[in-house]
Order: sequence, then C-alpha cells, then structure tokens
Amino acid sequence: MNILSRFAVLGLTGALVAACANMEGDAAKSEAKPAAAKPAAAAKPEAKKTKPDQKYVIYFDLGKAAVGEDGMSVAYRLMSDTMGGYKAVLLTGHADTAGDKKFNRKLSEKRVETVKQVFSEIGIDPTKVITQFFGEDEPAEKTADGVKNAKNRRVEVVLKF
Repeated sequence: MNILSRFAVLGLTGALVAACANMEGDAAKSEAKPAAAKPAAAAKPEAKKTKPDQKYVIYFDLGKAAVGEDGMSVAYRLMSDTMGGYKAVLLTGHADTAGDKKFNRKLSEKRVETVKQVFSEIGIDPTKVITQFFGEDEPAEKTADGVKNAKNRRVEVVLKF
C-alpha cells in the first residue's frame, strides 16, 4: 500500500496536507530528510467539555407513588436544565423501612415509573431514562426496621451530561 493510501485509510488528511505543505518542488529535487523528522500529526479533536451531573430528589408521602407539587417543581427544573442537551437521566427509587420489605421494593419501583411518566409528559426523552429501585435497602438516613422516615421515601434523579 502506498503512502497516500495509508493516509486515506487512517483518515489523516490533516497530516497529509501538512506533509505536502512542507515539501519543496518535485520529488526529484527534494532532499532526504533525517529519520527523526516526522510530518505534522493531525490535530486531535478538542475534547467536548461537559457539565457536571445535576442531582435532584423527589420526595413522596408514606405509602404513595404520586408526584406532588414539590416533585413537579423538580421535574420542571430538570426539564429546564436539559435544554442544552444531555446524555441520560438516571432514576433511583427508594422507600423507608415502614411496612413489608417486598412491598417497599415494589413501591420504590412504582415511584420510579411514576416519575418516568411525568418526565415523559413534560418532554424528557423516555429512551434516555435509566431506572433502578432499591426499596428500603439504601436509605438516605439509616433507621431501625418499621420506622417512617420522609427522607427515605424518594426518587433520586441524576441528569448526566
């Protein structure tokens, strides 16, 4: 494979242009360059600067999965923050330790699905929403079993850029 084909295959057209710009006259007139001299490398694409992830929390009433007024405010704030583009939205559902562990796991799943539905209704792309739920397994505040704790009844939202 000749040198031009290699440059084309590797997509280094910038390096080829730079190498050609440094050439003087015909190949017959050109002088051999020392082995250490290399053609200019193609400029690396500038890394796209991303914003740090944004975190939000939506809290729920005991035993409920409905998004309240405060939760809707969080949803609209998130929608506003997505205007510049985003990669994904991670939803993580939680419950307090009041009630049966199995029930709490299902409740945290239902909370996540409700938040996902609300986000979809206000314009968040549902294909970019990632969901997970832990029930009472990852509390914001550790408590004994059977304790009602408002801070543990939540969906954590992470907007990824």
